[in-house]
Amino acid sequence: MSEVSSIASGAAARIRSEPPSAARIIDARSNDAFRCYSSNTSPWKSYTEVQEQVNLIRRQMDENEDFAMSRSTGRKKSRNEAQKDYLLEVPITREQMNHYRHSAETARSELAALHVKYESSQSELLDLRSKLSSRDATLQELKSEVENYKENNARQASLISSLRGRVQETEEETGILATSKSRAELTMHAVIQENQELKENIQELEERLKKYYTQWEESKHHASRNSRNFEEFLTHLSGCLEMDIRGREQPQDLLISKVSEQHKENAVLKGRIFTLEETINVHETESKASRETIMRLVSEVNREQKKSASSTQETDTLRKDLELAKEAKQNLEREVKILQDRLAASHRAWEACKQELIHVKMSSSELGGSLKNIQDEAKATHGFLNAFKERMAALLSSSSVTVKPTEEAIVERIRDVYSKVESKKIIVSQLETRISKLNEQLQNQTDLHQEALLRAKKAEEHLEDIQNRMARVEGELVSGDVMRDSLSLEKQKYLRFLEQLSDKMKLSSVTADIGFDMRLEACLARAEQLAKLEGNAIIENKTLAHSLQRKLKTQKEKLESRELHMDLLRKKIAQLEEEKQVRSALAMERDDANLTVRKLQKKVERLQKELSGAQLANTELKAKLADTNELKIRTLEQHKAIEGLSESLGKLGKVKEKTEKRLVTVKSELDFREQEAREEKDRYKSMLEAVSSELQTLKKTMEDIVKRERQLADFREVVSRLLGLNVSTLALPDYEIIKRLERMVYSHPHHVVSCA
Repeated sequence: MSEVSSIASGAAARIRSEPPSAARIIDARSNDAFRCYSSNTSPWKSYTEVQEQVNLIRRQMDENEDFAMSRSTGRKKSRNEAQKDYLLEVPITREQMNHYRHSAETARSELAALHVKYESSQSELLDLRSKLSSRDATLQELKSEVENYKENNARQASLISSLRGRVQETEEETGILATSKSRAELTMHAVIQENQELKENIQELEERLKKYYTQWEESKHHASRNSRNFEEFLTHLSGCLEMDIRGREQPQDLLISKVSEQHKENAVLKGRIFTLEETINVHETESKASRETIMRLVSEVNREQKKSASSTQETDTLRKDLELAKEAKQNLEREVKILQDRLAASHRAWEACKQELIHVKMSSSELGGSLKNIQDEAKATHGFLNAFKERMAALLSSSSVTVKPTEEAIVERIRDVYSKVESKKIIVSQLETRISKLNEQLQNQTDLHQEALLRAKKAEEHLEDIQNRMARVEGELVSGDVMRDSLSLEKQKYLRFLEQLSDKMKLSSVTADIGFDMRLEACLARAEQLAKLEGNAIIENKTLAHSLQRKLKTQKEKLESRELHMDLLRKKIAQLEEEKQVRSALAMERDDANLTVRKLQKKVERLQKELSGAQLANTELKAKLADTNELKIRTLEQHKAIEGLSESLGKLGKVKEKTEKRLVTVKSELDFREQEAREEKDRYKSMLEAVSSELQTLKKTMEDIVKRERQLADFREVVSRLLGLNVSTLALPDYEIIKRLERMVYSHPHHVVSCA
């Protein structure tokens, strides 16, 4: 009894202290506190309503904890007031005391049971809180997964953009390489022209030498005519040395100076021979370098062919091609350096030839002046002949050969020197022939280089054709998207046709209840019912069905012809794949095209199966139509509709060839999106199942709480009736019942102690 009174006093104190919203929860007169816990609440409300209910339950549990803290104070106050007010009121008999004791014991047992239920409800609420926290964690995980998917999509987009940039960079590098090749060709042409100019200069120099030689012979014959006896030696000498010592005081010195000049000229000729040999070596190095460049170009062509053959591989070949392009770039840079070295060498040779030309011009002018001087001085050379012979013998003699001071010995020695000079000239002519041969080899190598460049240009044109074809294929894919939209429209027409068919067969009310999936079965059942009525129309329908089967056979033949067309298209695609040779950037697009073709083949097979299934369904529907007048009209309408469908199927067959190439990409995207949607659907299903299970548990807890509150209300009614109060007629507050109980309890304090 003391616990019951303490509960009642705590409730009254709470009613006084709490705001109206809290007091409304515990008010026993209106029972507004039990409305939110009624069993009419459906477990399939929205998630926000469930969260609101959980929040209300949490608030109520917090308020109950506050009640538990305030009960002790309420009990003390109520006991003191009851002792002051009601100890000296109405006397109580032993029977009443026993009755009250019995009622107090029952109340204690019920309170203990309620306390246990309260603890169980608290544990359930804690479980619910843990479940809610776990659900929040799962939601956060799902959000994080969505963010991860978005990040992955962004990364893939960035990778695609970077790959496109790399492809553009490779194209720019190839353009730069082509420009460098063209520049190298221009430099080669310039070098060839300079070589031709040098050849012309050499020919001019040879002609001048021949002219000077003829002049020298003429002067020699003139000297032999003038001095036949003793002067023949001097004339021969003057002719050989291109001098006239007649009438001179010191012809020996003049002849010695002339011999020294001849030695100098020999040295100059040796230097020219050395320069010519250097030019020959330069030309040989150039020819070797040109051969190396041609071999490199041939190797590059082979590499490009290998690249075109290996272009069907994946993105790894792109990297290899980039590395090969870099190597080719380095090779071209090396070739440019080699050509620059050649140009420098050719410039050096050209400068040497210029110096030789200047020297030859100077020597020719000096020779012209010396001829005049010789003609003037030939008359003064007679007195100094003997001394001159001795000096000439001394000059012409060497450590190995001694020349006697006689005319014959001196002439023989001069002839030997002349023969040596002629042999050197022969060597120079041989070297010139070698130079001409080397020039021919250079021309052949340049021709080969030009042929390689023409092949490269043809390969580039072929690549441009392939790119144009790929653009056409992309346009066909766009038209395939348009045809897909038309197919969706035809599907809608088919659905409308089913609706019209169900309306005309008087199945609209039945199909509305059954649904779209069972509509065909309902139509079949209706057709079976109509087929049982008459049999003659079945025969007519069979004839029509046979005619339709013939039409379907023709359509199948058309489909086979289209499949042959598809095979031809596949062969063309294979040829296109074989023709793709140069550009590695088109490898990914080509692989995508192959994948699209394969996926389109699978799509075509699936569509053919669907068409066969639809045709079988149409034949079954046509075979089972009824024969009544109304049904005849309806069957005619249906036949018209079926003919329209057959025409639409024919159109679909025509369109199928165009859509086969484009549906595969769309199918891949749709499959990917369907997979994502399925995954999201599974996740949402799991979440819904968890929420539904939680809602069911919440419903059970709510029902338990409602039951407990009903038990509390029944207990209140029982207590009020025991106290002699009429709850049905009077809206009694809780504090009056508590005061009555306290009066009864405190009127007999010794019994309370014994009970305690």
